[in-house]
Amino acid sequence: MTRNMFIRFIPAFAVGAACVALSGSALAVPEAHILRIDPRAGINGGQPLLTTVVELVQFNSPSAALAQCANLPPNDALDCGSDQMEKDGVLWSPLGKPQPGDANKGFPLGNAIFTVKVNGSDVPAMPEGNAMRWGDSQKEPNVGTAWLVALDASSGMGGRYEDARAVAHSFIEAMQPNDLMEIIIFDTNEHQYVGDSHWVTYKKRNDLVAALDAVRQVQPARGRDRALFSIVKGLVADGFGNLGNAGGPSLASIPLHQSLVMLSNGAGRGDPASASPTAEVFAQYMNKGRFPEDNTSAPKTPLPVVSVWFPNASSLTNDIYRTNDAQFMQALANTKIGGFYDAVRAGQGAVRGQKIVRAVKKRFDAMYIVKWRLACLNLSPEQSFALNFQRVNPQIVGDSTFKEVPIGVDPSQWPLDIDYAKTKAETDVNPVHPGGLFKVFGNFCWAGEKTRAEAYFIPAGTQPDPKMSDPDPLSVRNAMQSLISQNMRGSATEASDTFVTFQAPDEDKWLEGTGENTVAHVIVYDNGAKRASGHDVKNVLTLKAEKKPLAWLLFAGIGGGVLVIGALIVVLTRGGSGGGGGGKRKSAQPPPRPVVAGGAPPYGGGGYGGQAPYAGGQPPYGGPPQGGGGGY
Repeated sequence: MTRNMFIRFIPAFAVGAACVALSGSALAVPEAHILRIDPRAGINGGQPLLTTVVELVQFNSPSAALAQCANLPPNDALDCGSDQMEKDGVLWSPLGKPQPGDANKGFPLGNAIFTVKVNGSDVPAMPEGNAMRWGDSQKEPNVGTAWLVALDASSGMGGRYEDARAVAHSFIEAMQPNDLMEIIIFDTNEHQYVGDSHWVTYKKRNDLVAALDAVRQVQPARGRDRALFSIVKGLVADGFGNLGNAGGPSLASIPLHQSLVMLSNGAGRGDPASASPTAEVFAQYMNKGRFPEDNTSAPKTPLPVVSVWFPNASSLTNDIYRTNDAQFMQALANTKIGGFYDAVRAGQGAVRGQKIVRAVKKRFDAMYIVKWRLACLNLSPEQSFALNFQRVNPQIVGDSTFKEVPIGVDPSQWPLDIDYAKTKAETDVNPVHPGGLFKVFGNFCWAGEKTRAEAYFIPAGTQPDPKMSDPDPLSVRNAMQSLISQNMRGSATEASDTFVTFQAPDEDKWLEGTGENTVAHVIVYDNGAKRASGHDVKNVLTLKAEKKPLAWLLFAGIGGGVLVIGALIVVLTRGGSGGGGGGKRKSAQPPPRPVVAGGAPPYGGGGYGGQAPYAGGQPPYGGPPQGGGGGY
């Protein structure tokens, strides 16, 4: 074998190592990658919670590990390269290293800042609970992977097809309870597949084995050329585009993570697009996570690609195209977000398949699940998120690639962030009553505009109107108008970002229960963002209530008036009774006229006699014109 043929034979690792080494040096700084932003926790639980899948990884340069493979014979070089890539710590190292007693398993949650852009400003979210390792959380709801296994059954695979089937079996055997898997068997046609299991749950994984067994041989040749790049791109759109469709797994059961497993010889003969530069563009397409990419309404779900190359036996044609085939398959693997590349020689399918599965799951198990309490959302379906870290050593490069992308939720359906515990504690001390004031605590996005805050009371004996959660604005408006017509709306008297004070309707028909068990069911509504608090039976705000207290001030005033009147009666009664005389009652005579000094009334008359100038006599103290008699 000539030296040129040798170079063509081992590009899978010899040439690829240089590429990875260069990327390794460029990516030496630890990076954070957001692989999923999932809103289902908030939609289902009545609390504004987002679930994120985050990877923290330190990339390594594999050049030293692969250097020992450079001068080996061709087959040995391939085996050596595979062995090195499958080892821990060659391509990457987990940044977060769990320590004893570390509740966040190595994730620097206290230094993480997760924000959403609302009206041009970055609004921070608050962590909810602790960060969890993916590998430790397989029993948690939705913690699983949707595996799309694409198996090449074109005639060019020849005997390599059996090895590819063995690797596919290894992935089936490694399924976890929350996983989904679809196996698509393709050859040379786009969107026309030899076999398709469709999405299958863990419990029905035998259907996947049946799909493999149904196609045991490669397909007859259909010409020399095939557009492999277009085939791969189409099956990704078909497979992941069908997740959640009618007849398949429900939307609620779709796992948080997903991955493409590409098992092929990489032969796209006669197709200019099936070359490594195009494959690198394809890897970027996988990173963007839009399938198809022009559907801007689809959520962003980055897709790690596990690319496994099955090189054909040496021949004149195969040796000519071998370099391109290997580089195409290697370029498909987007190792930056969890992708993986390996080569499997003839007869190694079963053994190498188990090693590949272990290497892939090792990296996935190191991912983190982090929940965030997100009070605010942009009013349009498109959201922009960013994850950054401060005061960490070494510094971590954040992720701001989720820009103006939908996350699969209508912002009007996102619940308000009500602090149920604090609100209930307040009303336990000061129960809500008709016509009274009460406070609701939380994190609100109305910036103190009290006109945006409204409270709706559910009449006793009825359930919350499901139309309050209807995506149709007209249905919501009709439901509110119905409550308003029953005088079940409470207006806000004061509002801030952390609380709002409402005045309850002056009606008692919303009082549910009796005595100490009396409660009120309340829905808080933001008429600016068109968002409401929990509005189903399970999540509606339930507060301690009581009947309207008696107007004690009025009764106190009436009581005081009665006492005053009673006192006056006593005084008048006692004033009409005599003193001495053996208790004899004096005859009721009119009181004597007042005695005024000197002369005739009003200025004269009898007075105190004496000498002038104090007695009667000459003016000005006695006699005319004041009158006679003694004066004062």
